Order: sequence, then structure tokens, then C-alpha cells
Amino acid sequence: MTRFIFISFFILSATGVSATEPVRDQLYLVTTMRAAPGQLKALIHDLTELKGLGFYEDSRRTDPLIMRHSQGDQWDLMLLEPIKSYSAFFAKERMDAETETRRSWFRRGTLLPPDRTGRLAYRAELFAYGPSWEIVSAHIKDAKFFHIEMFDSAPDMAYKLVDQREMENKYLQATKRRGNLIFVGDMGTDVDVFTIGAYKNLQAFAARPDLPEGATLKAAKDAGFADDNSIGFYLRELISAHHDTLATLVE
Repeated sequence: MTRFIFISFFILSATGVSATEPVRDQLYLVTTMRAAPGQLKALIHDLTELKGLGFYEDSRRTDPLIMRHSQGDQWDLMLLEPIKSYSAFFAKERMDAETETRRSWFRRGTLLPPDRTGRLAYRAELFAYGPSWEIVSAHIKDAKFFHIEMFDSAPDMAYKLVDQREMENKYLQATKRRGNLIFVGDMGTDVDVFTIGAYKNLQAFAARPDLPEGATLKAAKDAGFADDNSIGFYLRELISAHHDTLATLVE
């Protein structure tokens, strides 16, 4: 994974976005999990219990968006949690609040995931910058189905990969389709950029608008692509790996 000096990368990825893209200055904790065989139902119960019983609120955190893998990548669940900034998340007062919450749950005889033995086959965490939680919440409102694409950039191509994702959003919007939320990896796993598309259902994701002849070509050129057939080829020049996932909302 290509990594950058934090300050310069943050400036380019967060404030150097195009006029049509929201500023990506919100830090997120992105957790992907694969359940141990036979433990997925129990793991989902554990995670929804944390939200329902107020663990995140008591720990001075925000309830995460939880998405369940349908097909594609190897993880079972993705948690998207806004944490504002490193300084806010790792502040002593907030960390103390979470420690006390965990102790309180333990005294009640409740072990917190992933401490419950045997629930997880693996767990991976990524810190990434994205749009504000307000923008994300508005984008996913009423959504039950998600298209998640995770990219490892080719060497020295991460900036161009972010640009390509923004160009594709412009193309999608010009062809009467929804754009994607764009997130830029900072620390953790080898994901440099990932996007989330949010839809009411599978049918909404698969729907294609009826456009006049030449509309997609014009939209592609206006977005900066050579033509509408080159979008995927250009993306392939910028990445060393690509993980594509369809997922549903865990409520």
C-alpha cells in the first residue's frame, strides 16, 4: 500500500477535492470482520447488542453503520464509525469512558466482542478520511443495499486514484445515477481508497436510466475520460488490487 507523509496527504485528499465533492476531513474507523464457522449469527447479535444497550454512547462514540456481505470480498461484516479525529478518539477522557464502560459490562458478566471466544476468524481495522457524518447519513438514508469497492493503489498512483473516483462520480451523476461516497485510507490495512454506493435495494442498484444516444460518451468526456469505454481501463492503470462487495444493512 502506498502511504504518504500525513500532512501533505491530508491536505490533498481532504481539502483538494473537486467543487462537486464534499470535503473529506472526517476520520472514520472502518472495521471488517469474518466470523468463525457457524458464528455469524451470534456475531451479528453481539454487534447489534452493543448498539442497543448503549455501549457506544457510554463510551463517547457514535453507533456505527453495519453492513453485511452479500457477495464479493471475504469479510462478513463492515462497520463504519465516525471518530472525528485521532486526538478526539484517543483523548484520555474518551478512552477512560470506554474503559469504565467495558469494566461495567464485565462486572455484569457480559463479555464484549471480540472477547467472546470463537466468534471471529479475523478482524482488520482501517482509519480513513471521508465526508462529514452528516453527509454520509444523508447519503445512506433509507438505503438497505450497498456497493463497496476497496482499492490498493499502484505505486505512486494514490492521488490519481482519488481523482479517478471523483471523475467517475461526475460521470455517474451526469448519467442520472447516484455517485459514491469516497474515503481515503490513512492507517491500518492496505486499502488506499474505498467507495460506498447506497441504494434502496438491489433493483435500484441494477437500474440503468434511459438516455439519448451519445449521452454516456458526452458525460464521460465531460468528466475527463477519453470516452465511456475507457473508464474501467483507466482505473485498472491505477490499482494493484480491487475488492468488490455487495452488502445489506444490519439493523
